[in-house]
Formats: sequence, structure tokens, C-alpha cells
Amino acid sequence: MIRKDREPAPPRLIDAQIRIDYRGFLHCDVRDLDMHGVFVMGQDGALTRLRKDAPVEVSLKLNAGGRNQIHRLRARVEHRHRDGMSLVFTDADLDTYSALLQIGSSQDQD
Repeated sequence: MIRKDREPAPPRLIDAQIRIDYRGFLHCDVRDLDMHGVFVMGQDGALTRLRKDAPVEVSLKLNAGGRNQIHRLRARVEHRHRDGMSLVFTDADLDTYSALLQIGSSQDQD
């Protein structure tokens, strides 16, 4: 029997890093990961000073098909917010696209 009043599943933690201006990667907390982009949380630092459309590189450690893989994506800043910024992916290979699709479908099932 399925309980309708069950607690929502906790958000999945994703190991994410962002690289700007060809510097080293910076660890970031993220949420709202989907096929189109991701929200990077943060209120200060180099990330929040980026202008709209600034290019960044995103590195995500994703578990797809029972194994962890690191995926790198090119992205750009879409919006800056008080608590972080929205990134839109501009380039992804087939393996990364597949991993993002699996994550999206597993979140729909939660």
C-alpha cells in the first residue's frame, strides 16, 4: 500500500564544480539540475560577480546506470539571483545527456 502523506524525498546531493576564466575548479552547491541547466547556490565570491552570458565550465559527478562518472559541460550565466545564479548548458556530449536524462526521470519517480 502506498501512503499519500509520505515525506518528500530529500534532494539528491550532486558533487559539482565550476570553472571560470580558465582558472581552477571551485566546489559549488547546486540544485534544480535538469537537461537545460543548473542553479548554483552562493551569495558572494567570484561566481556572483559574473555577468549575464558569461561562459563557465561545469563539472558534475553523476551516478547513472549504477556507476559514478564525471561529466564536463559548457554553460553560460542566464540569471543572477540574490542566493545564486542560473546556468544554462550550451554543450553536452551524448553520455552526459544520457546521465542527465536518467537523473531527471529518477526525480520524477520520487
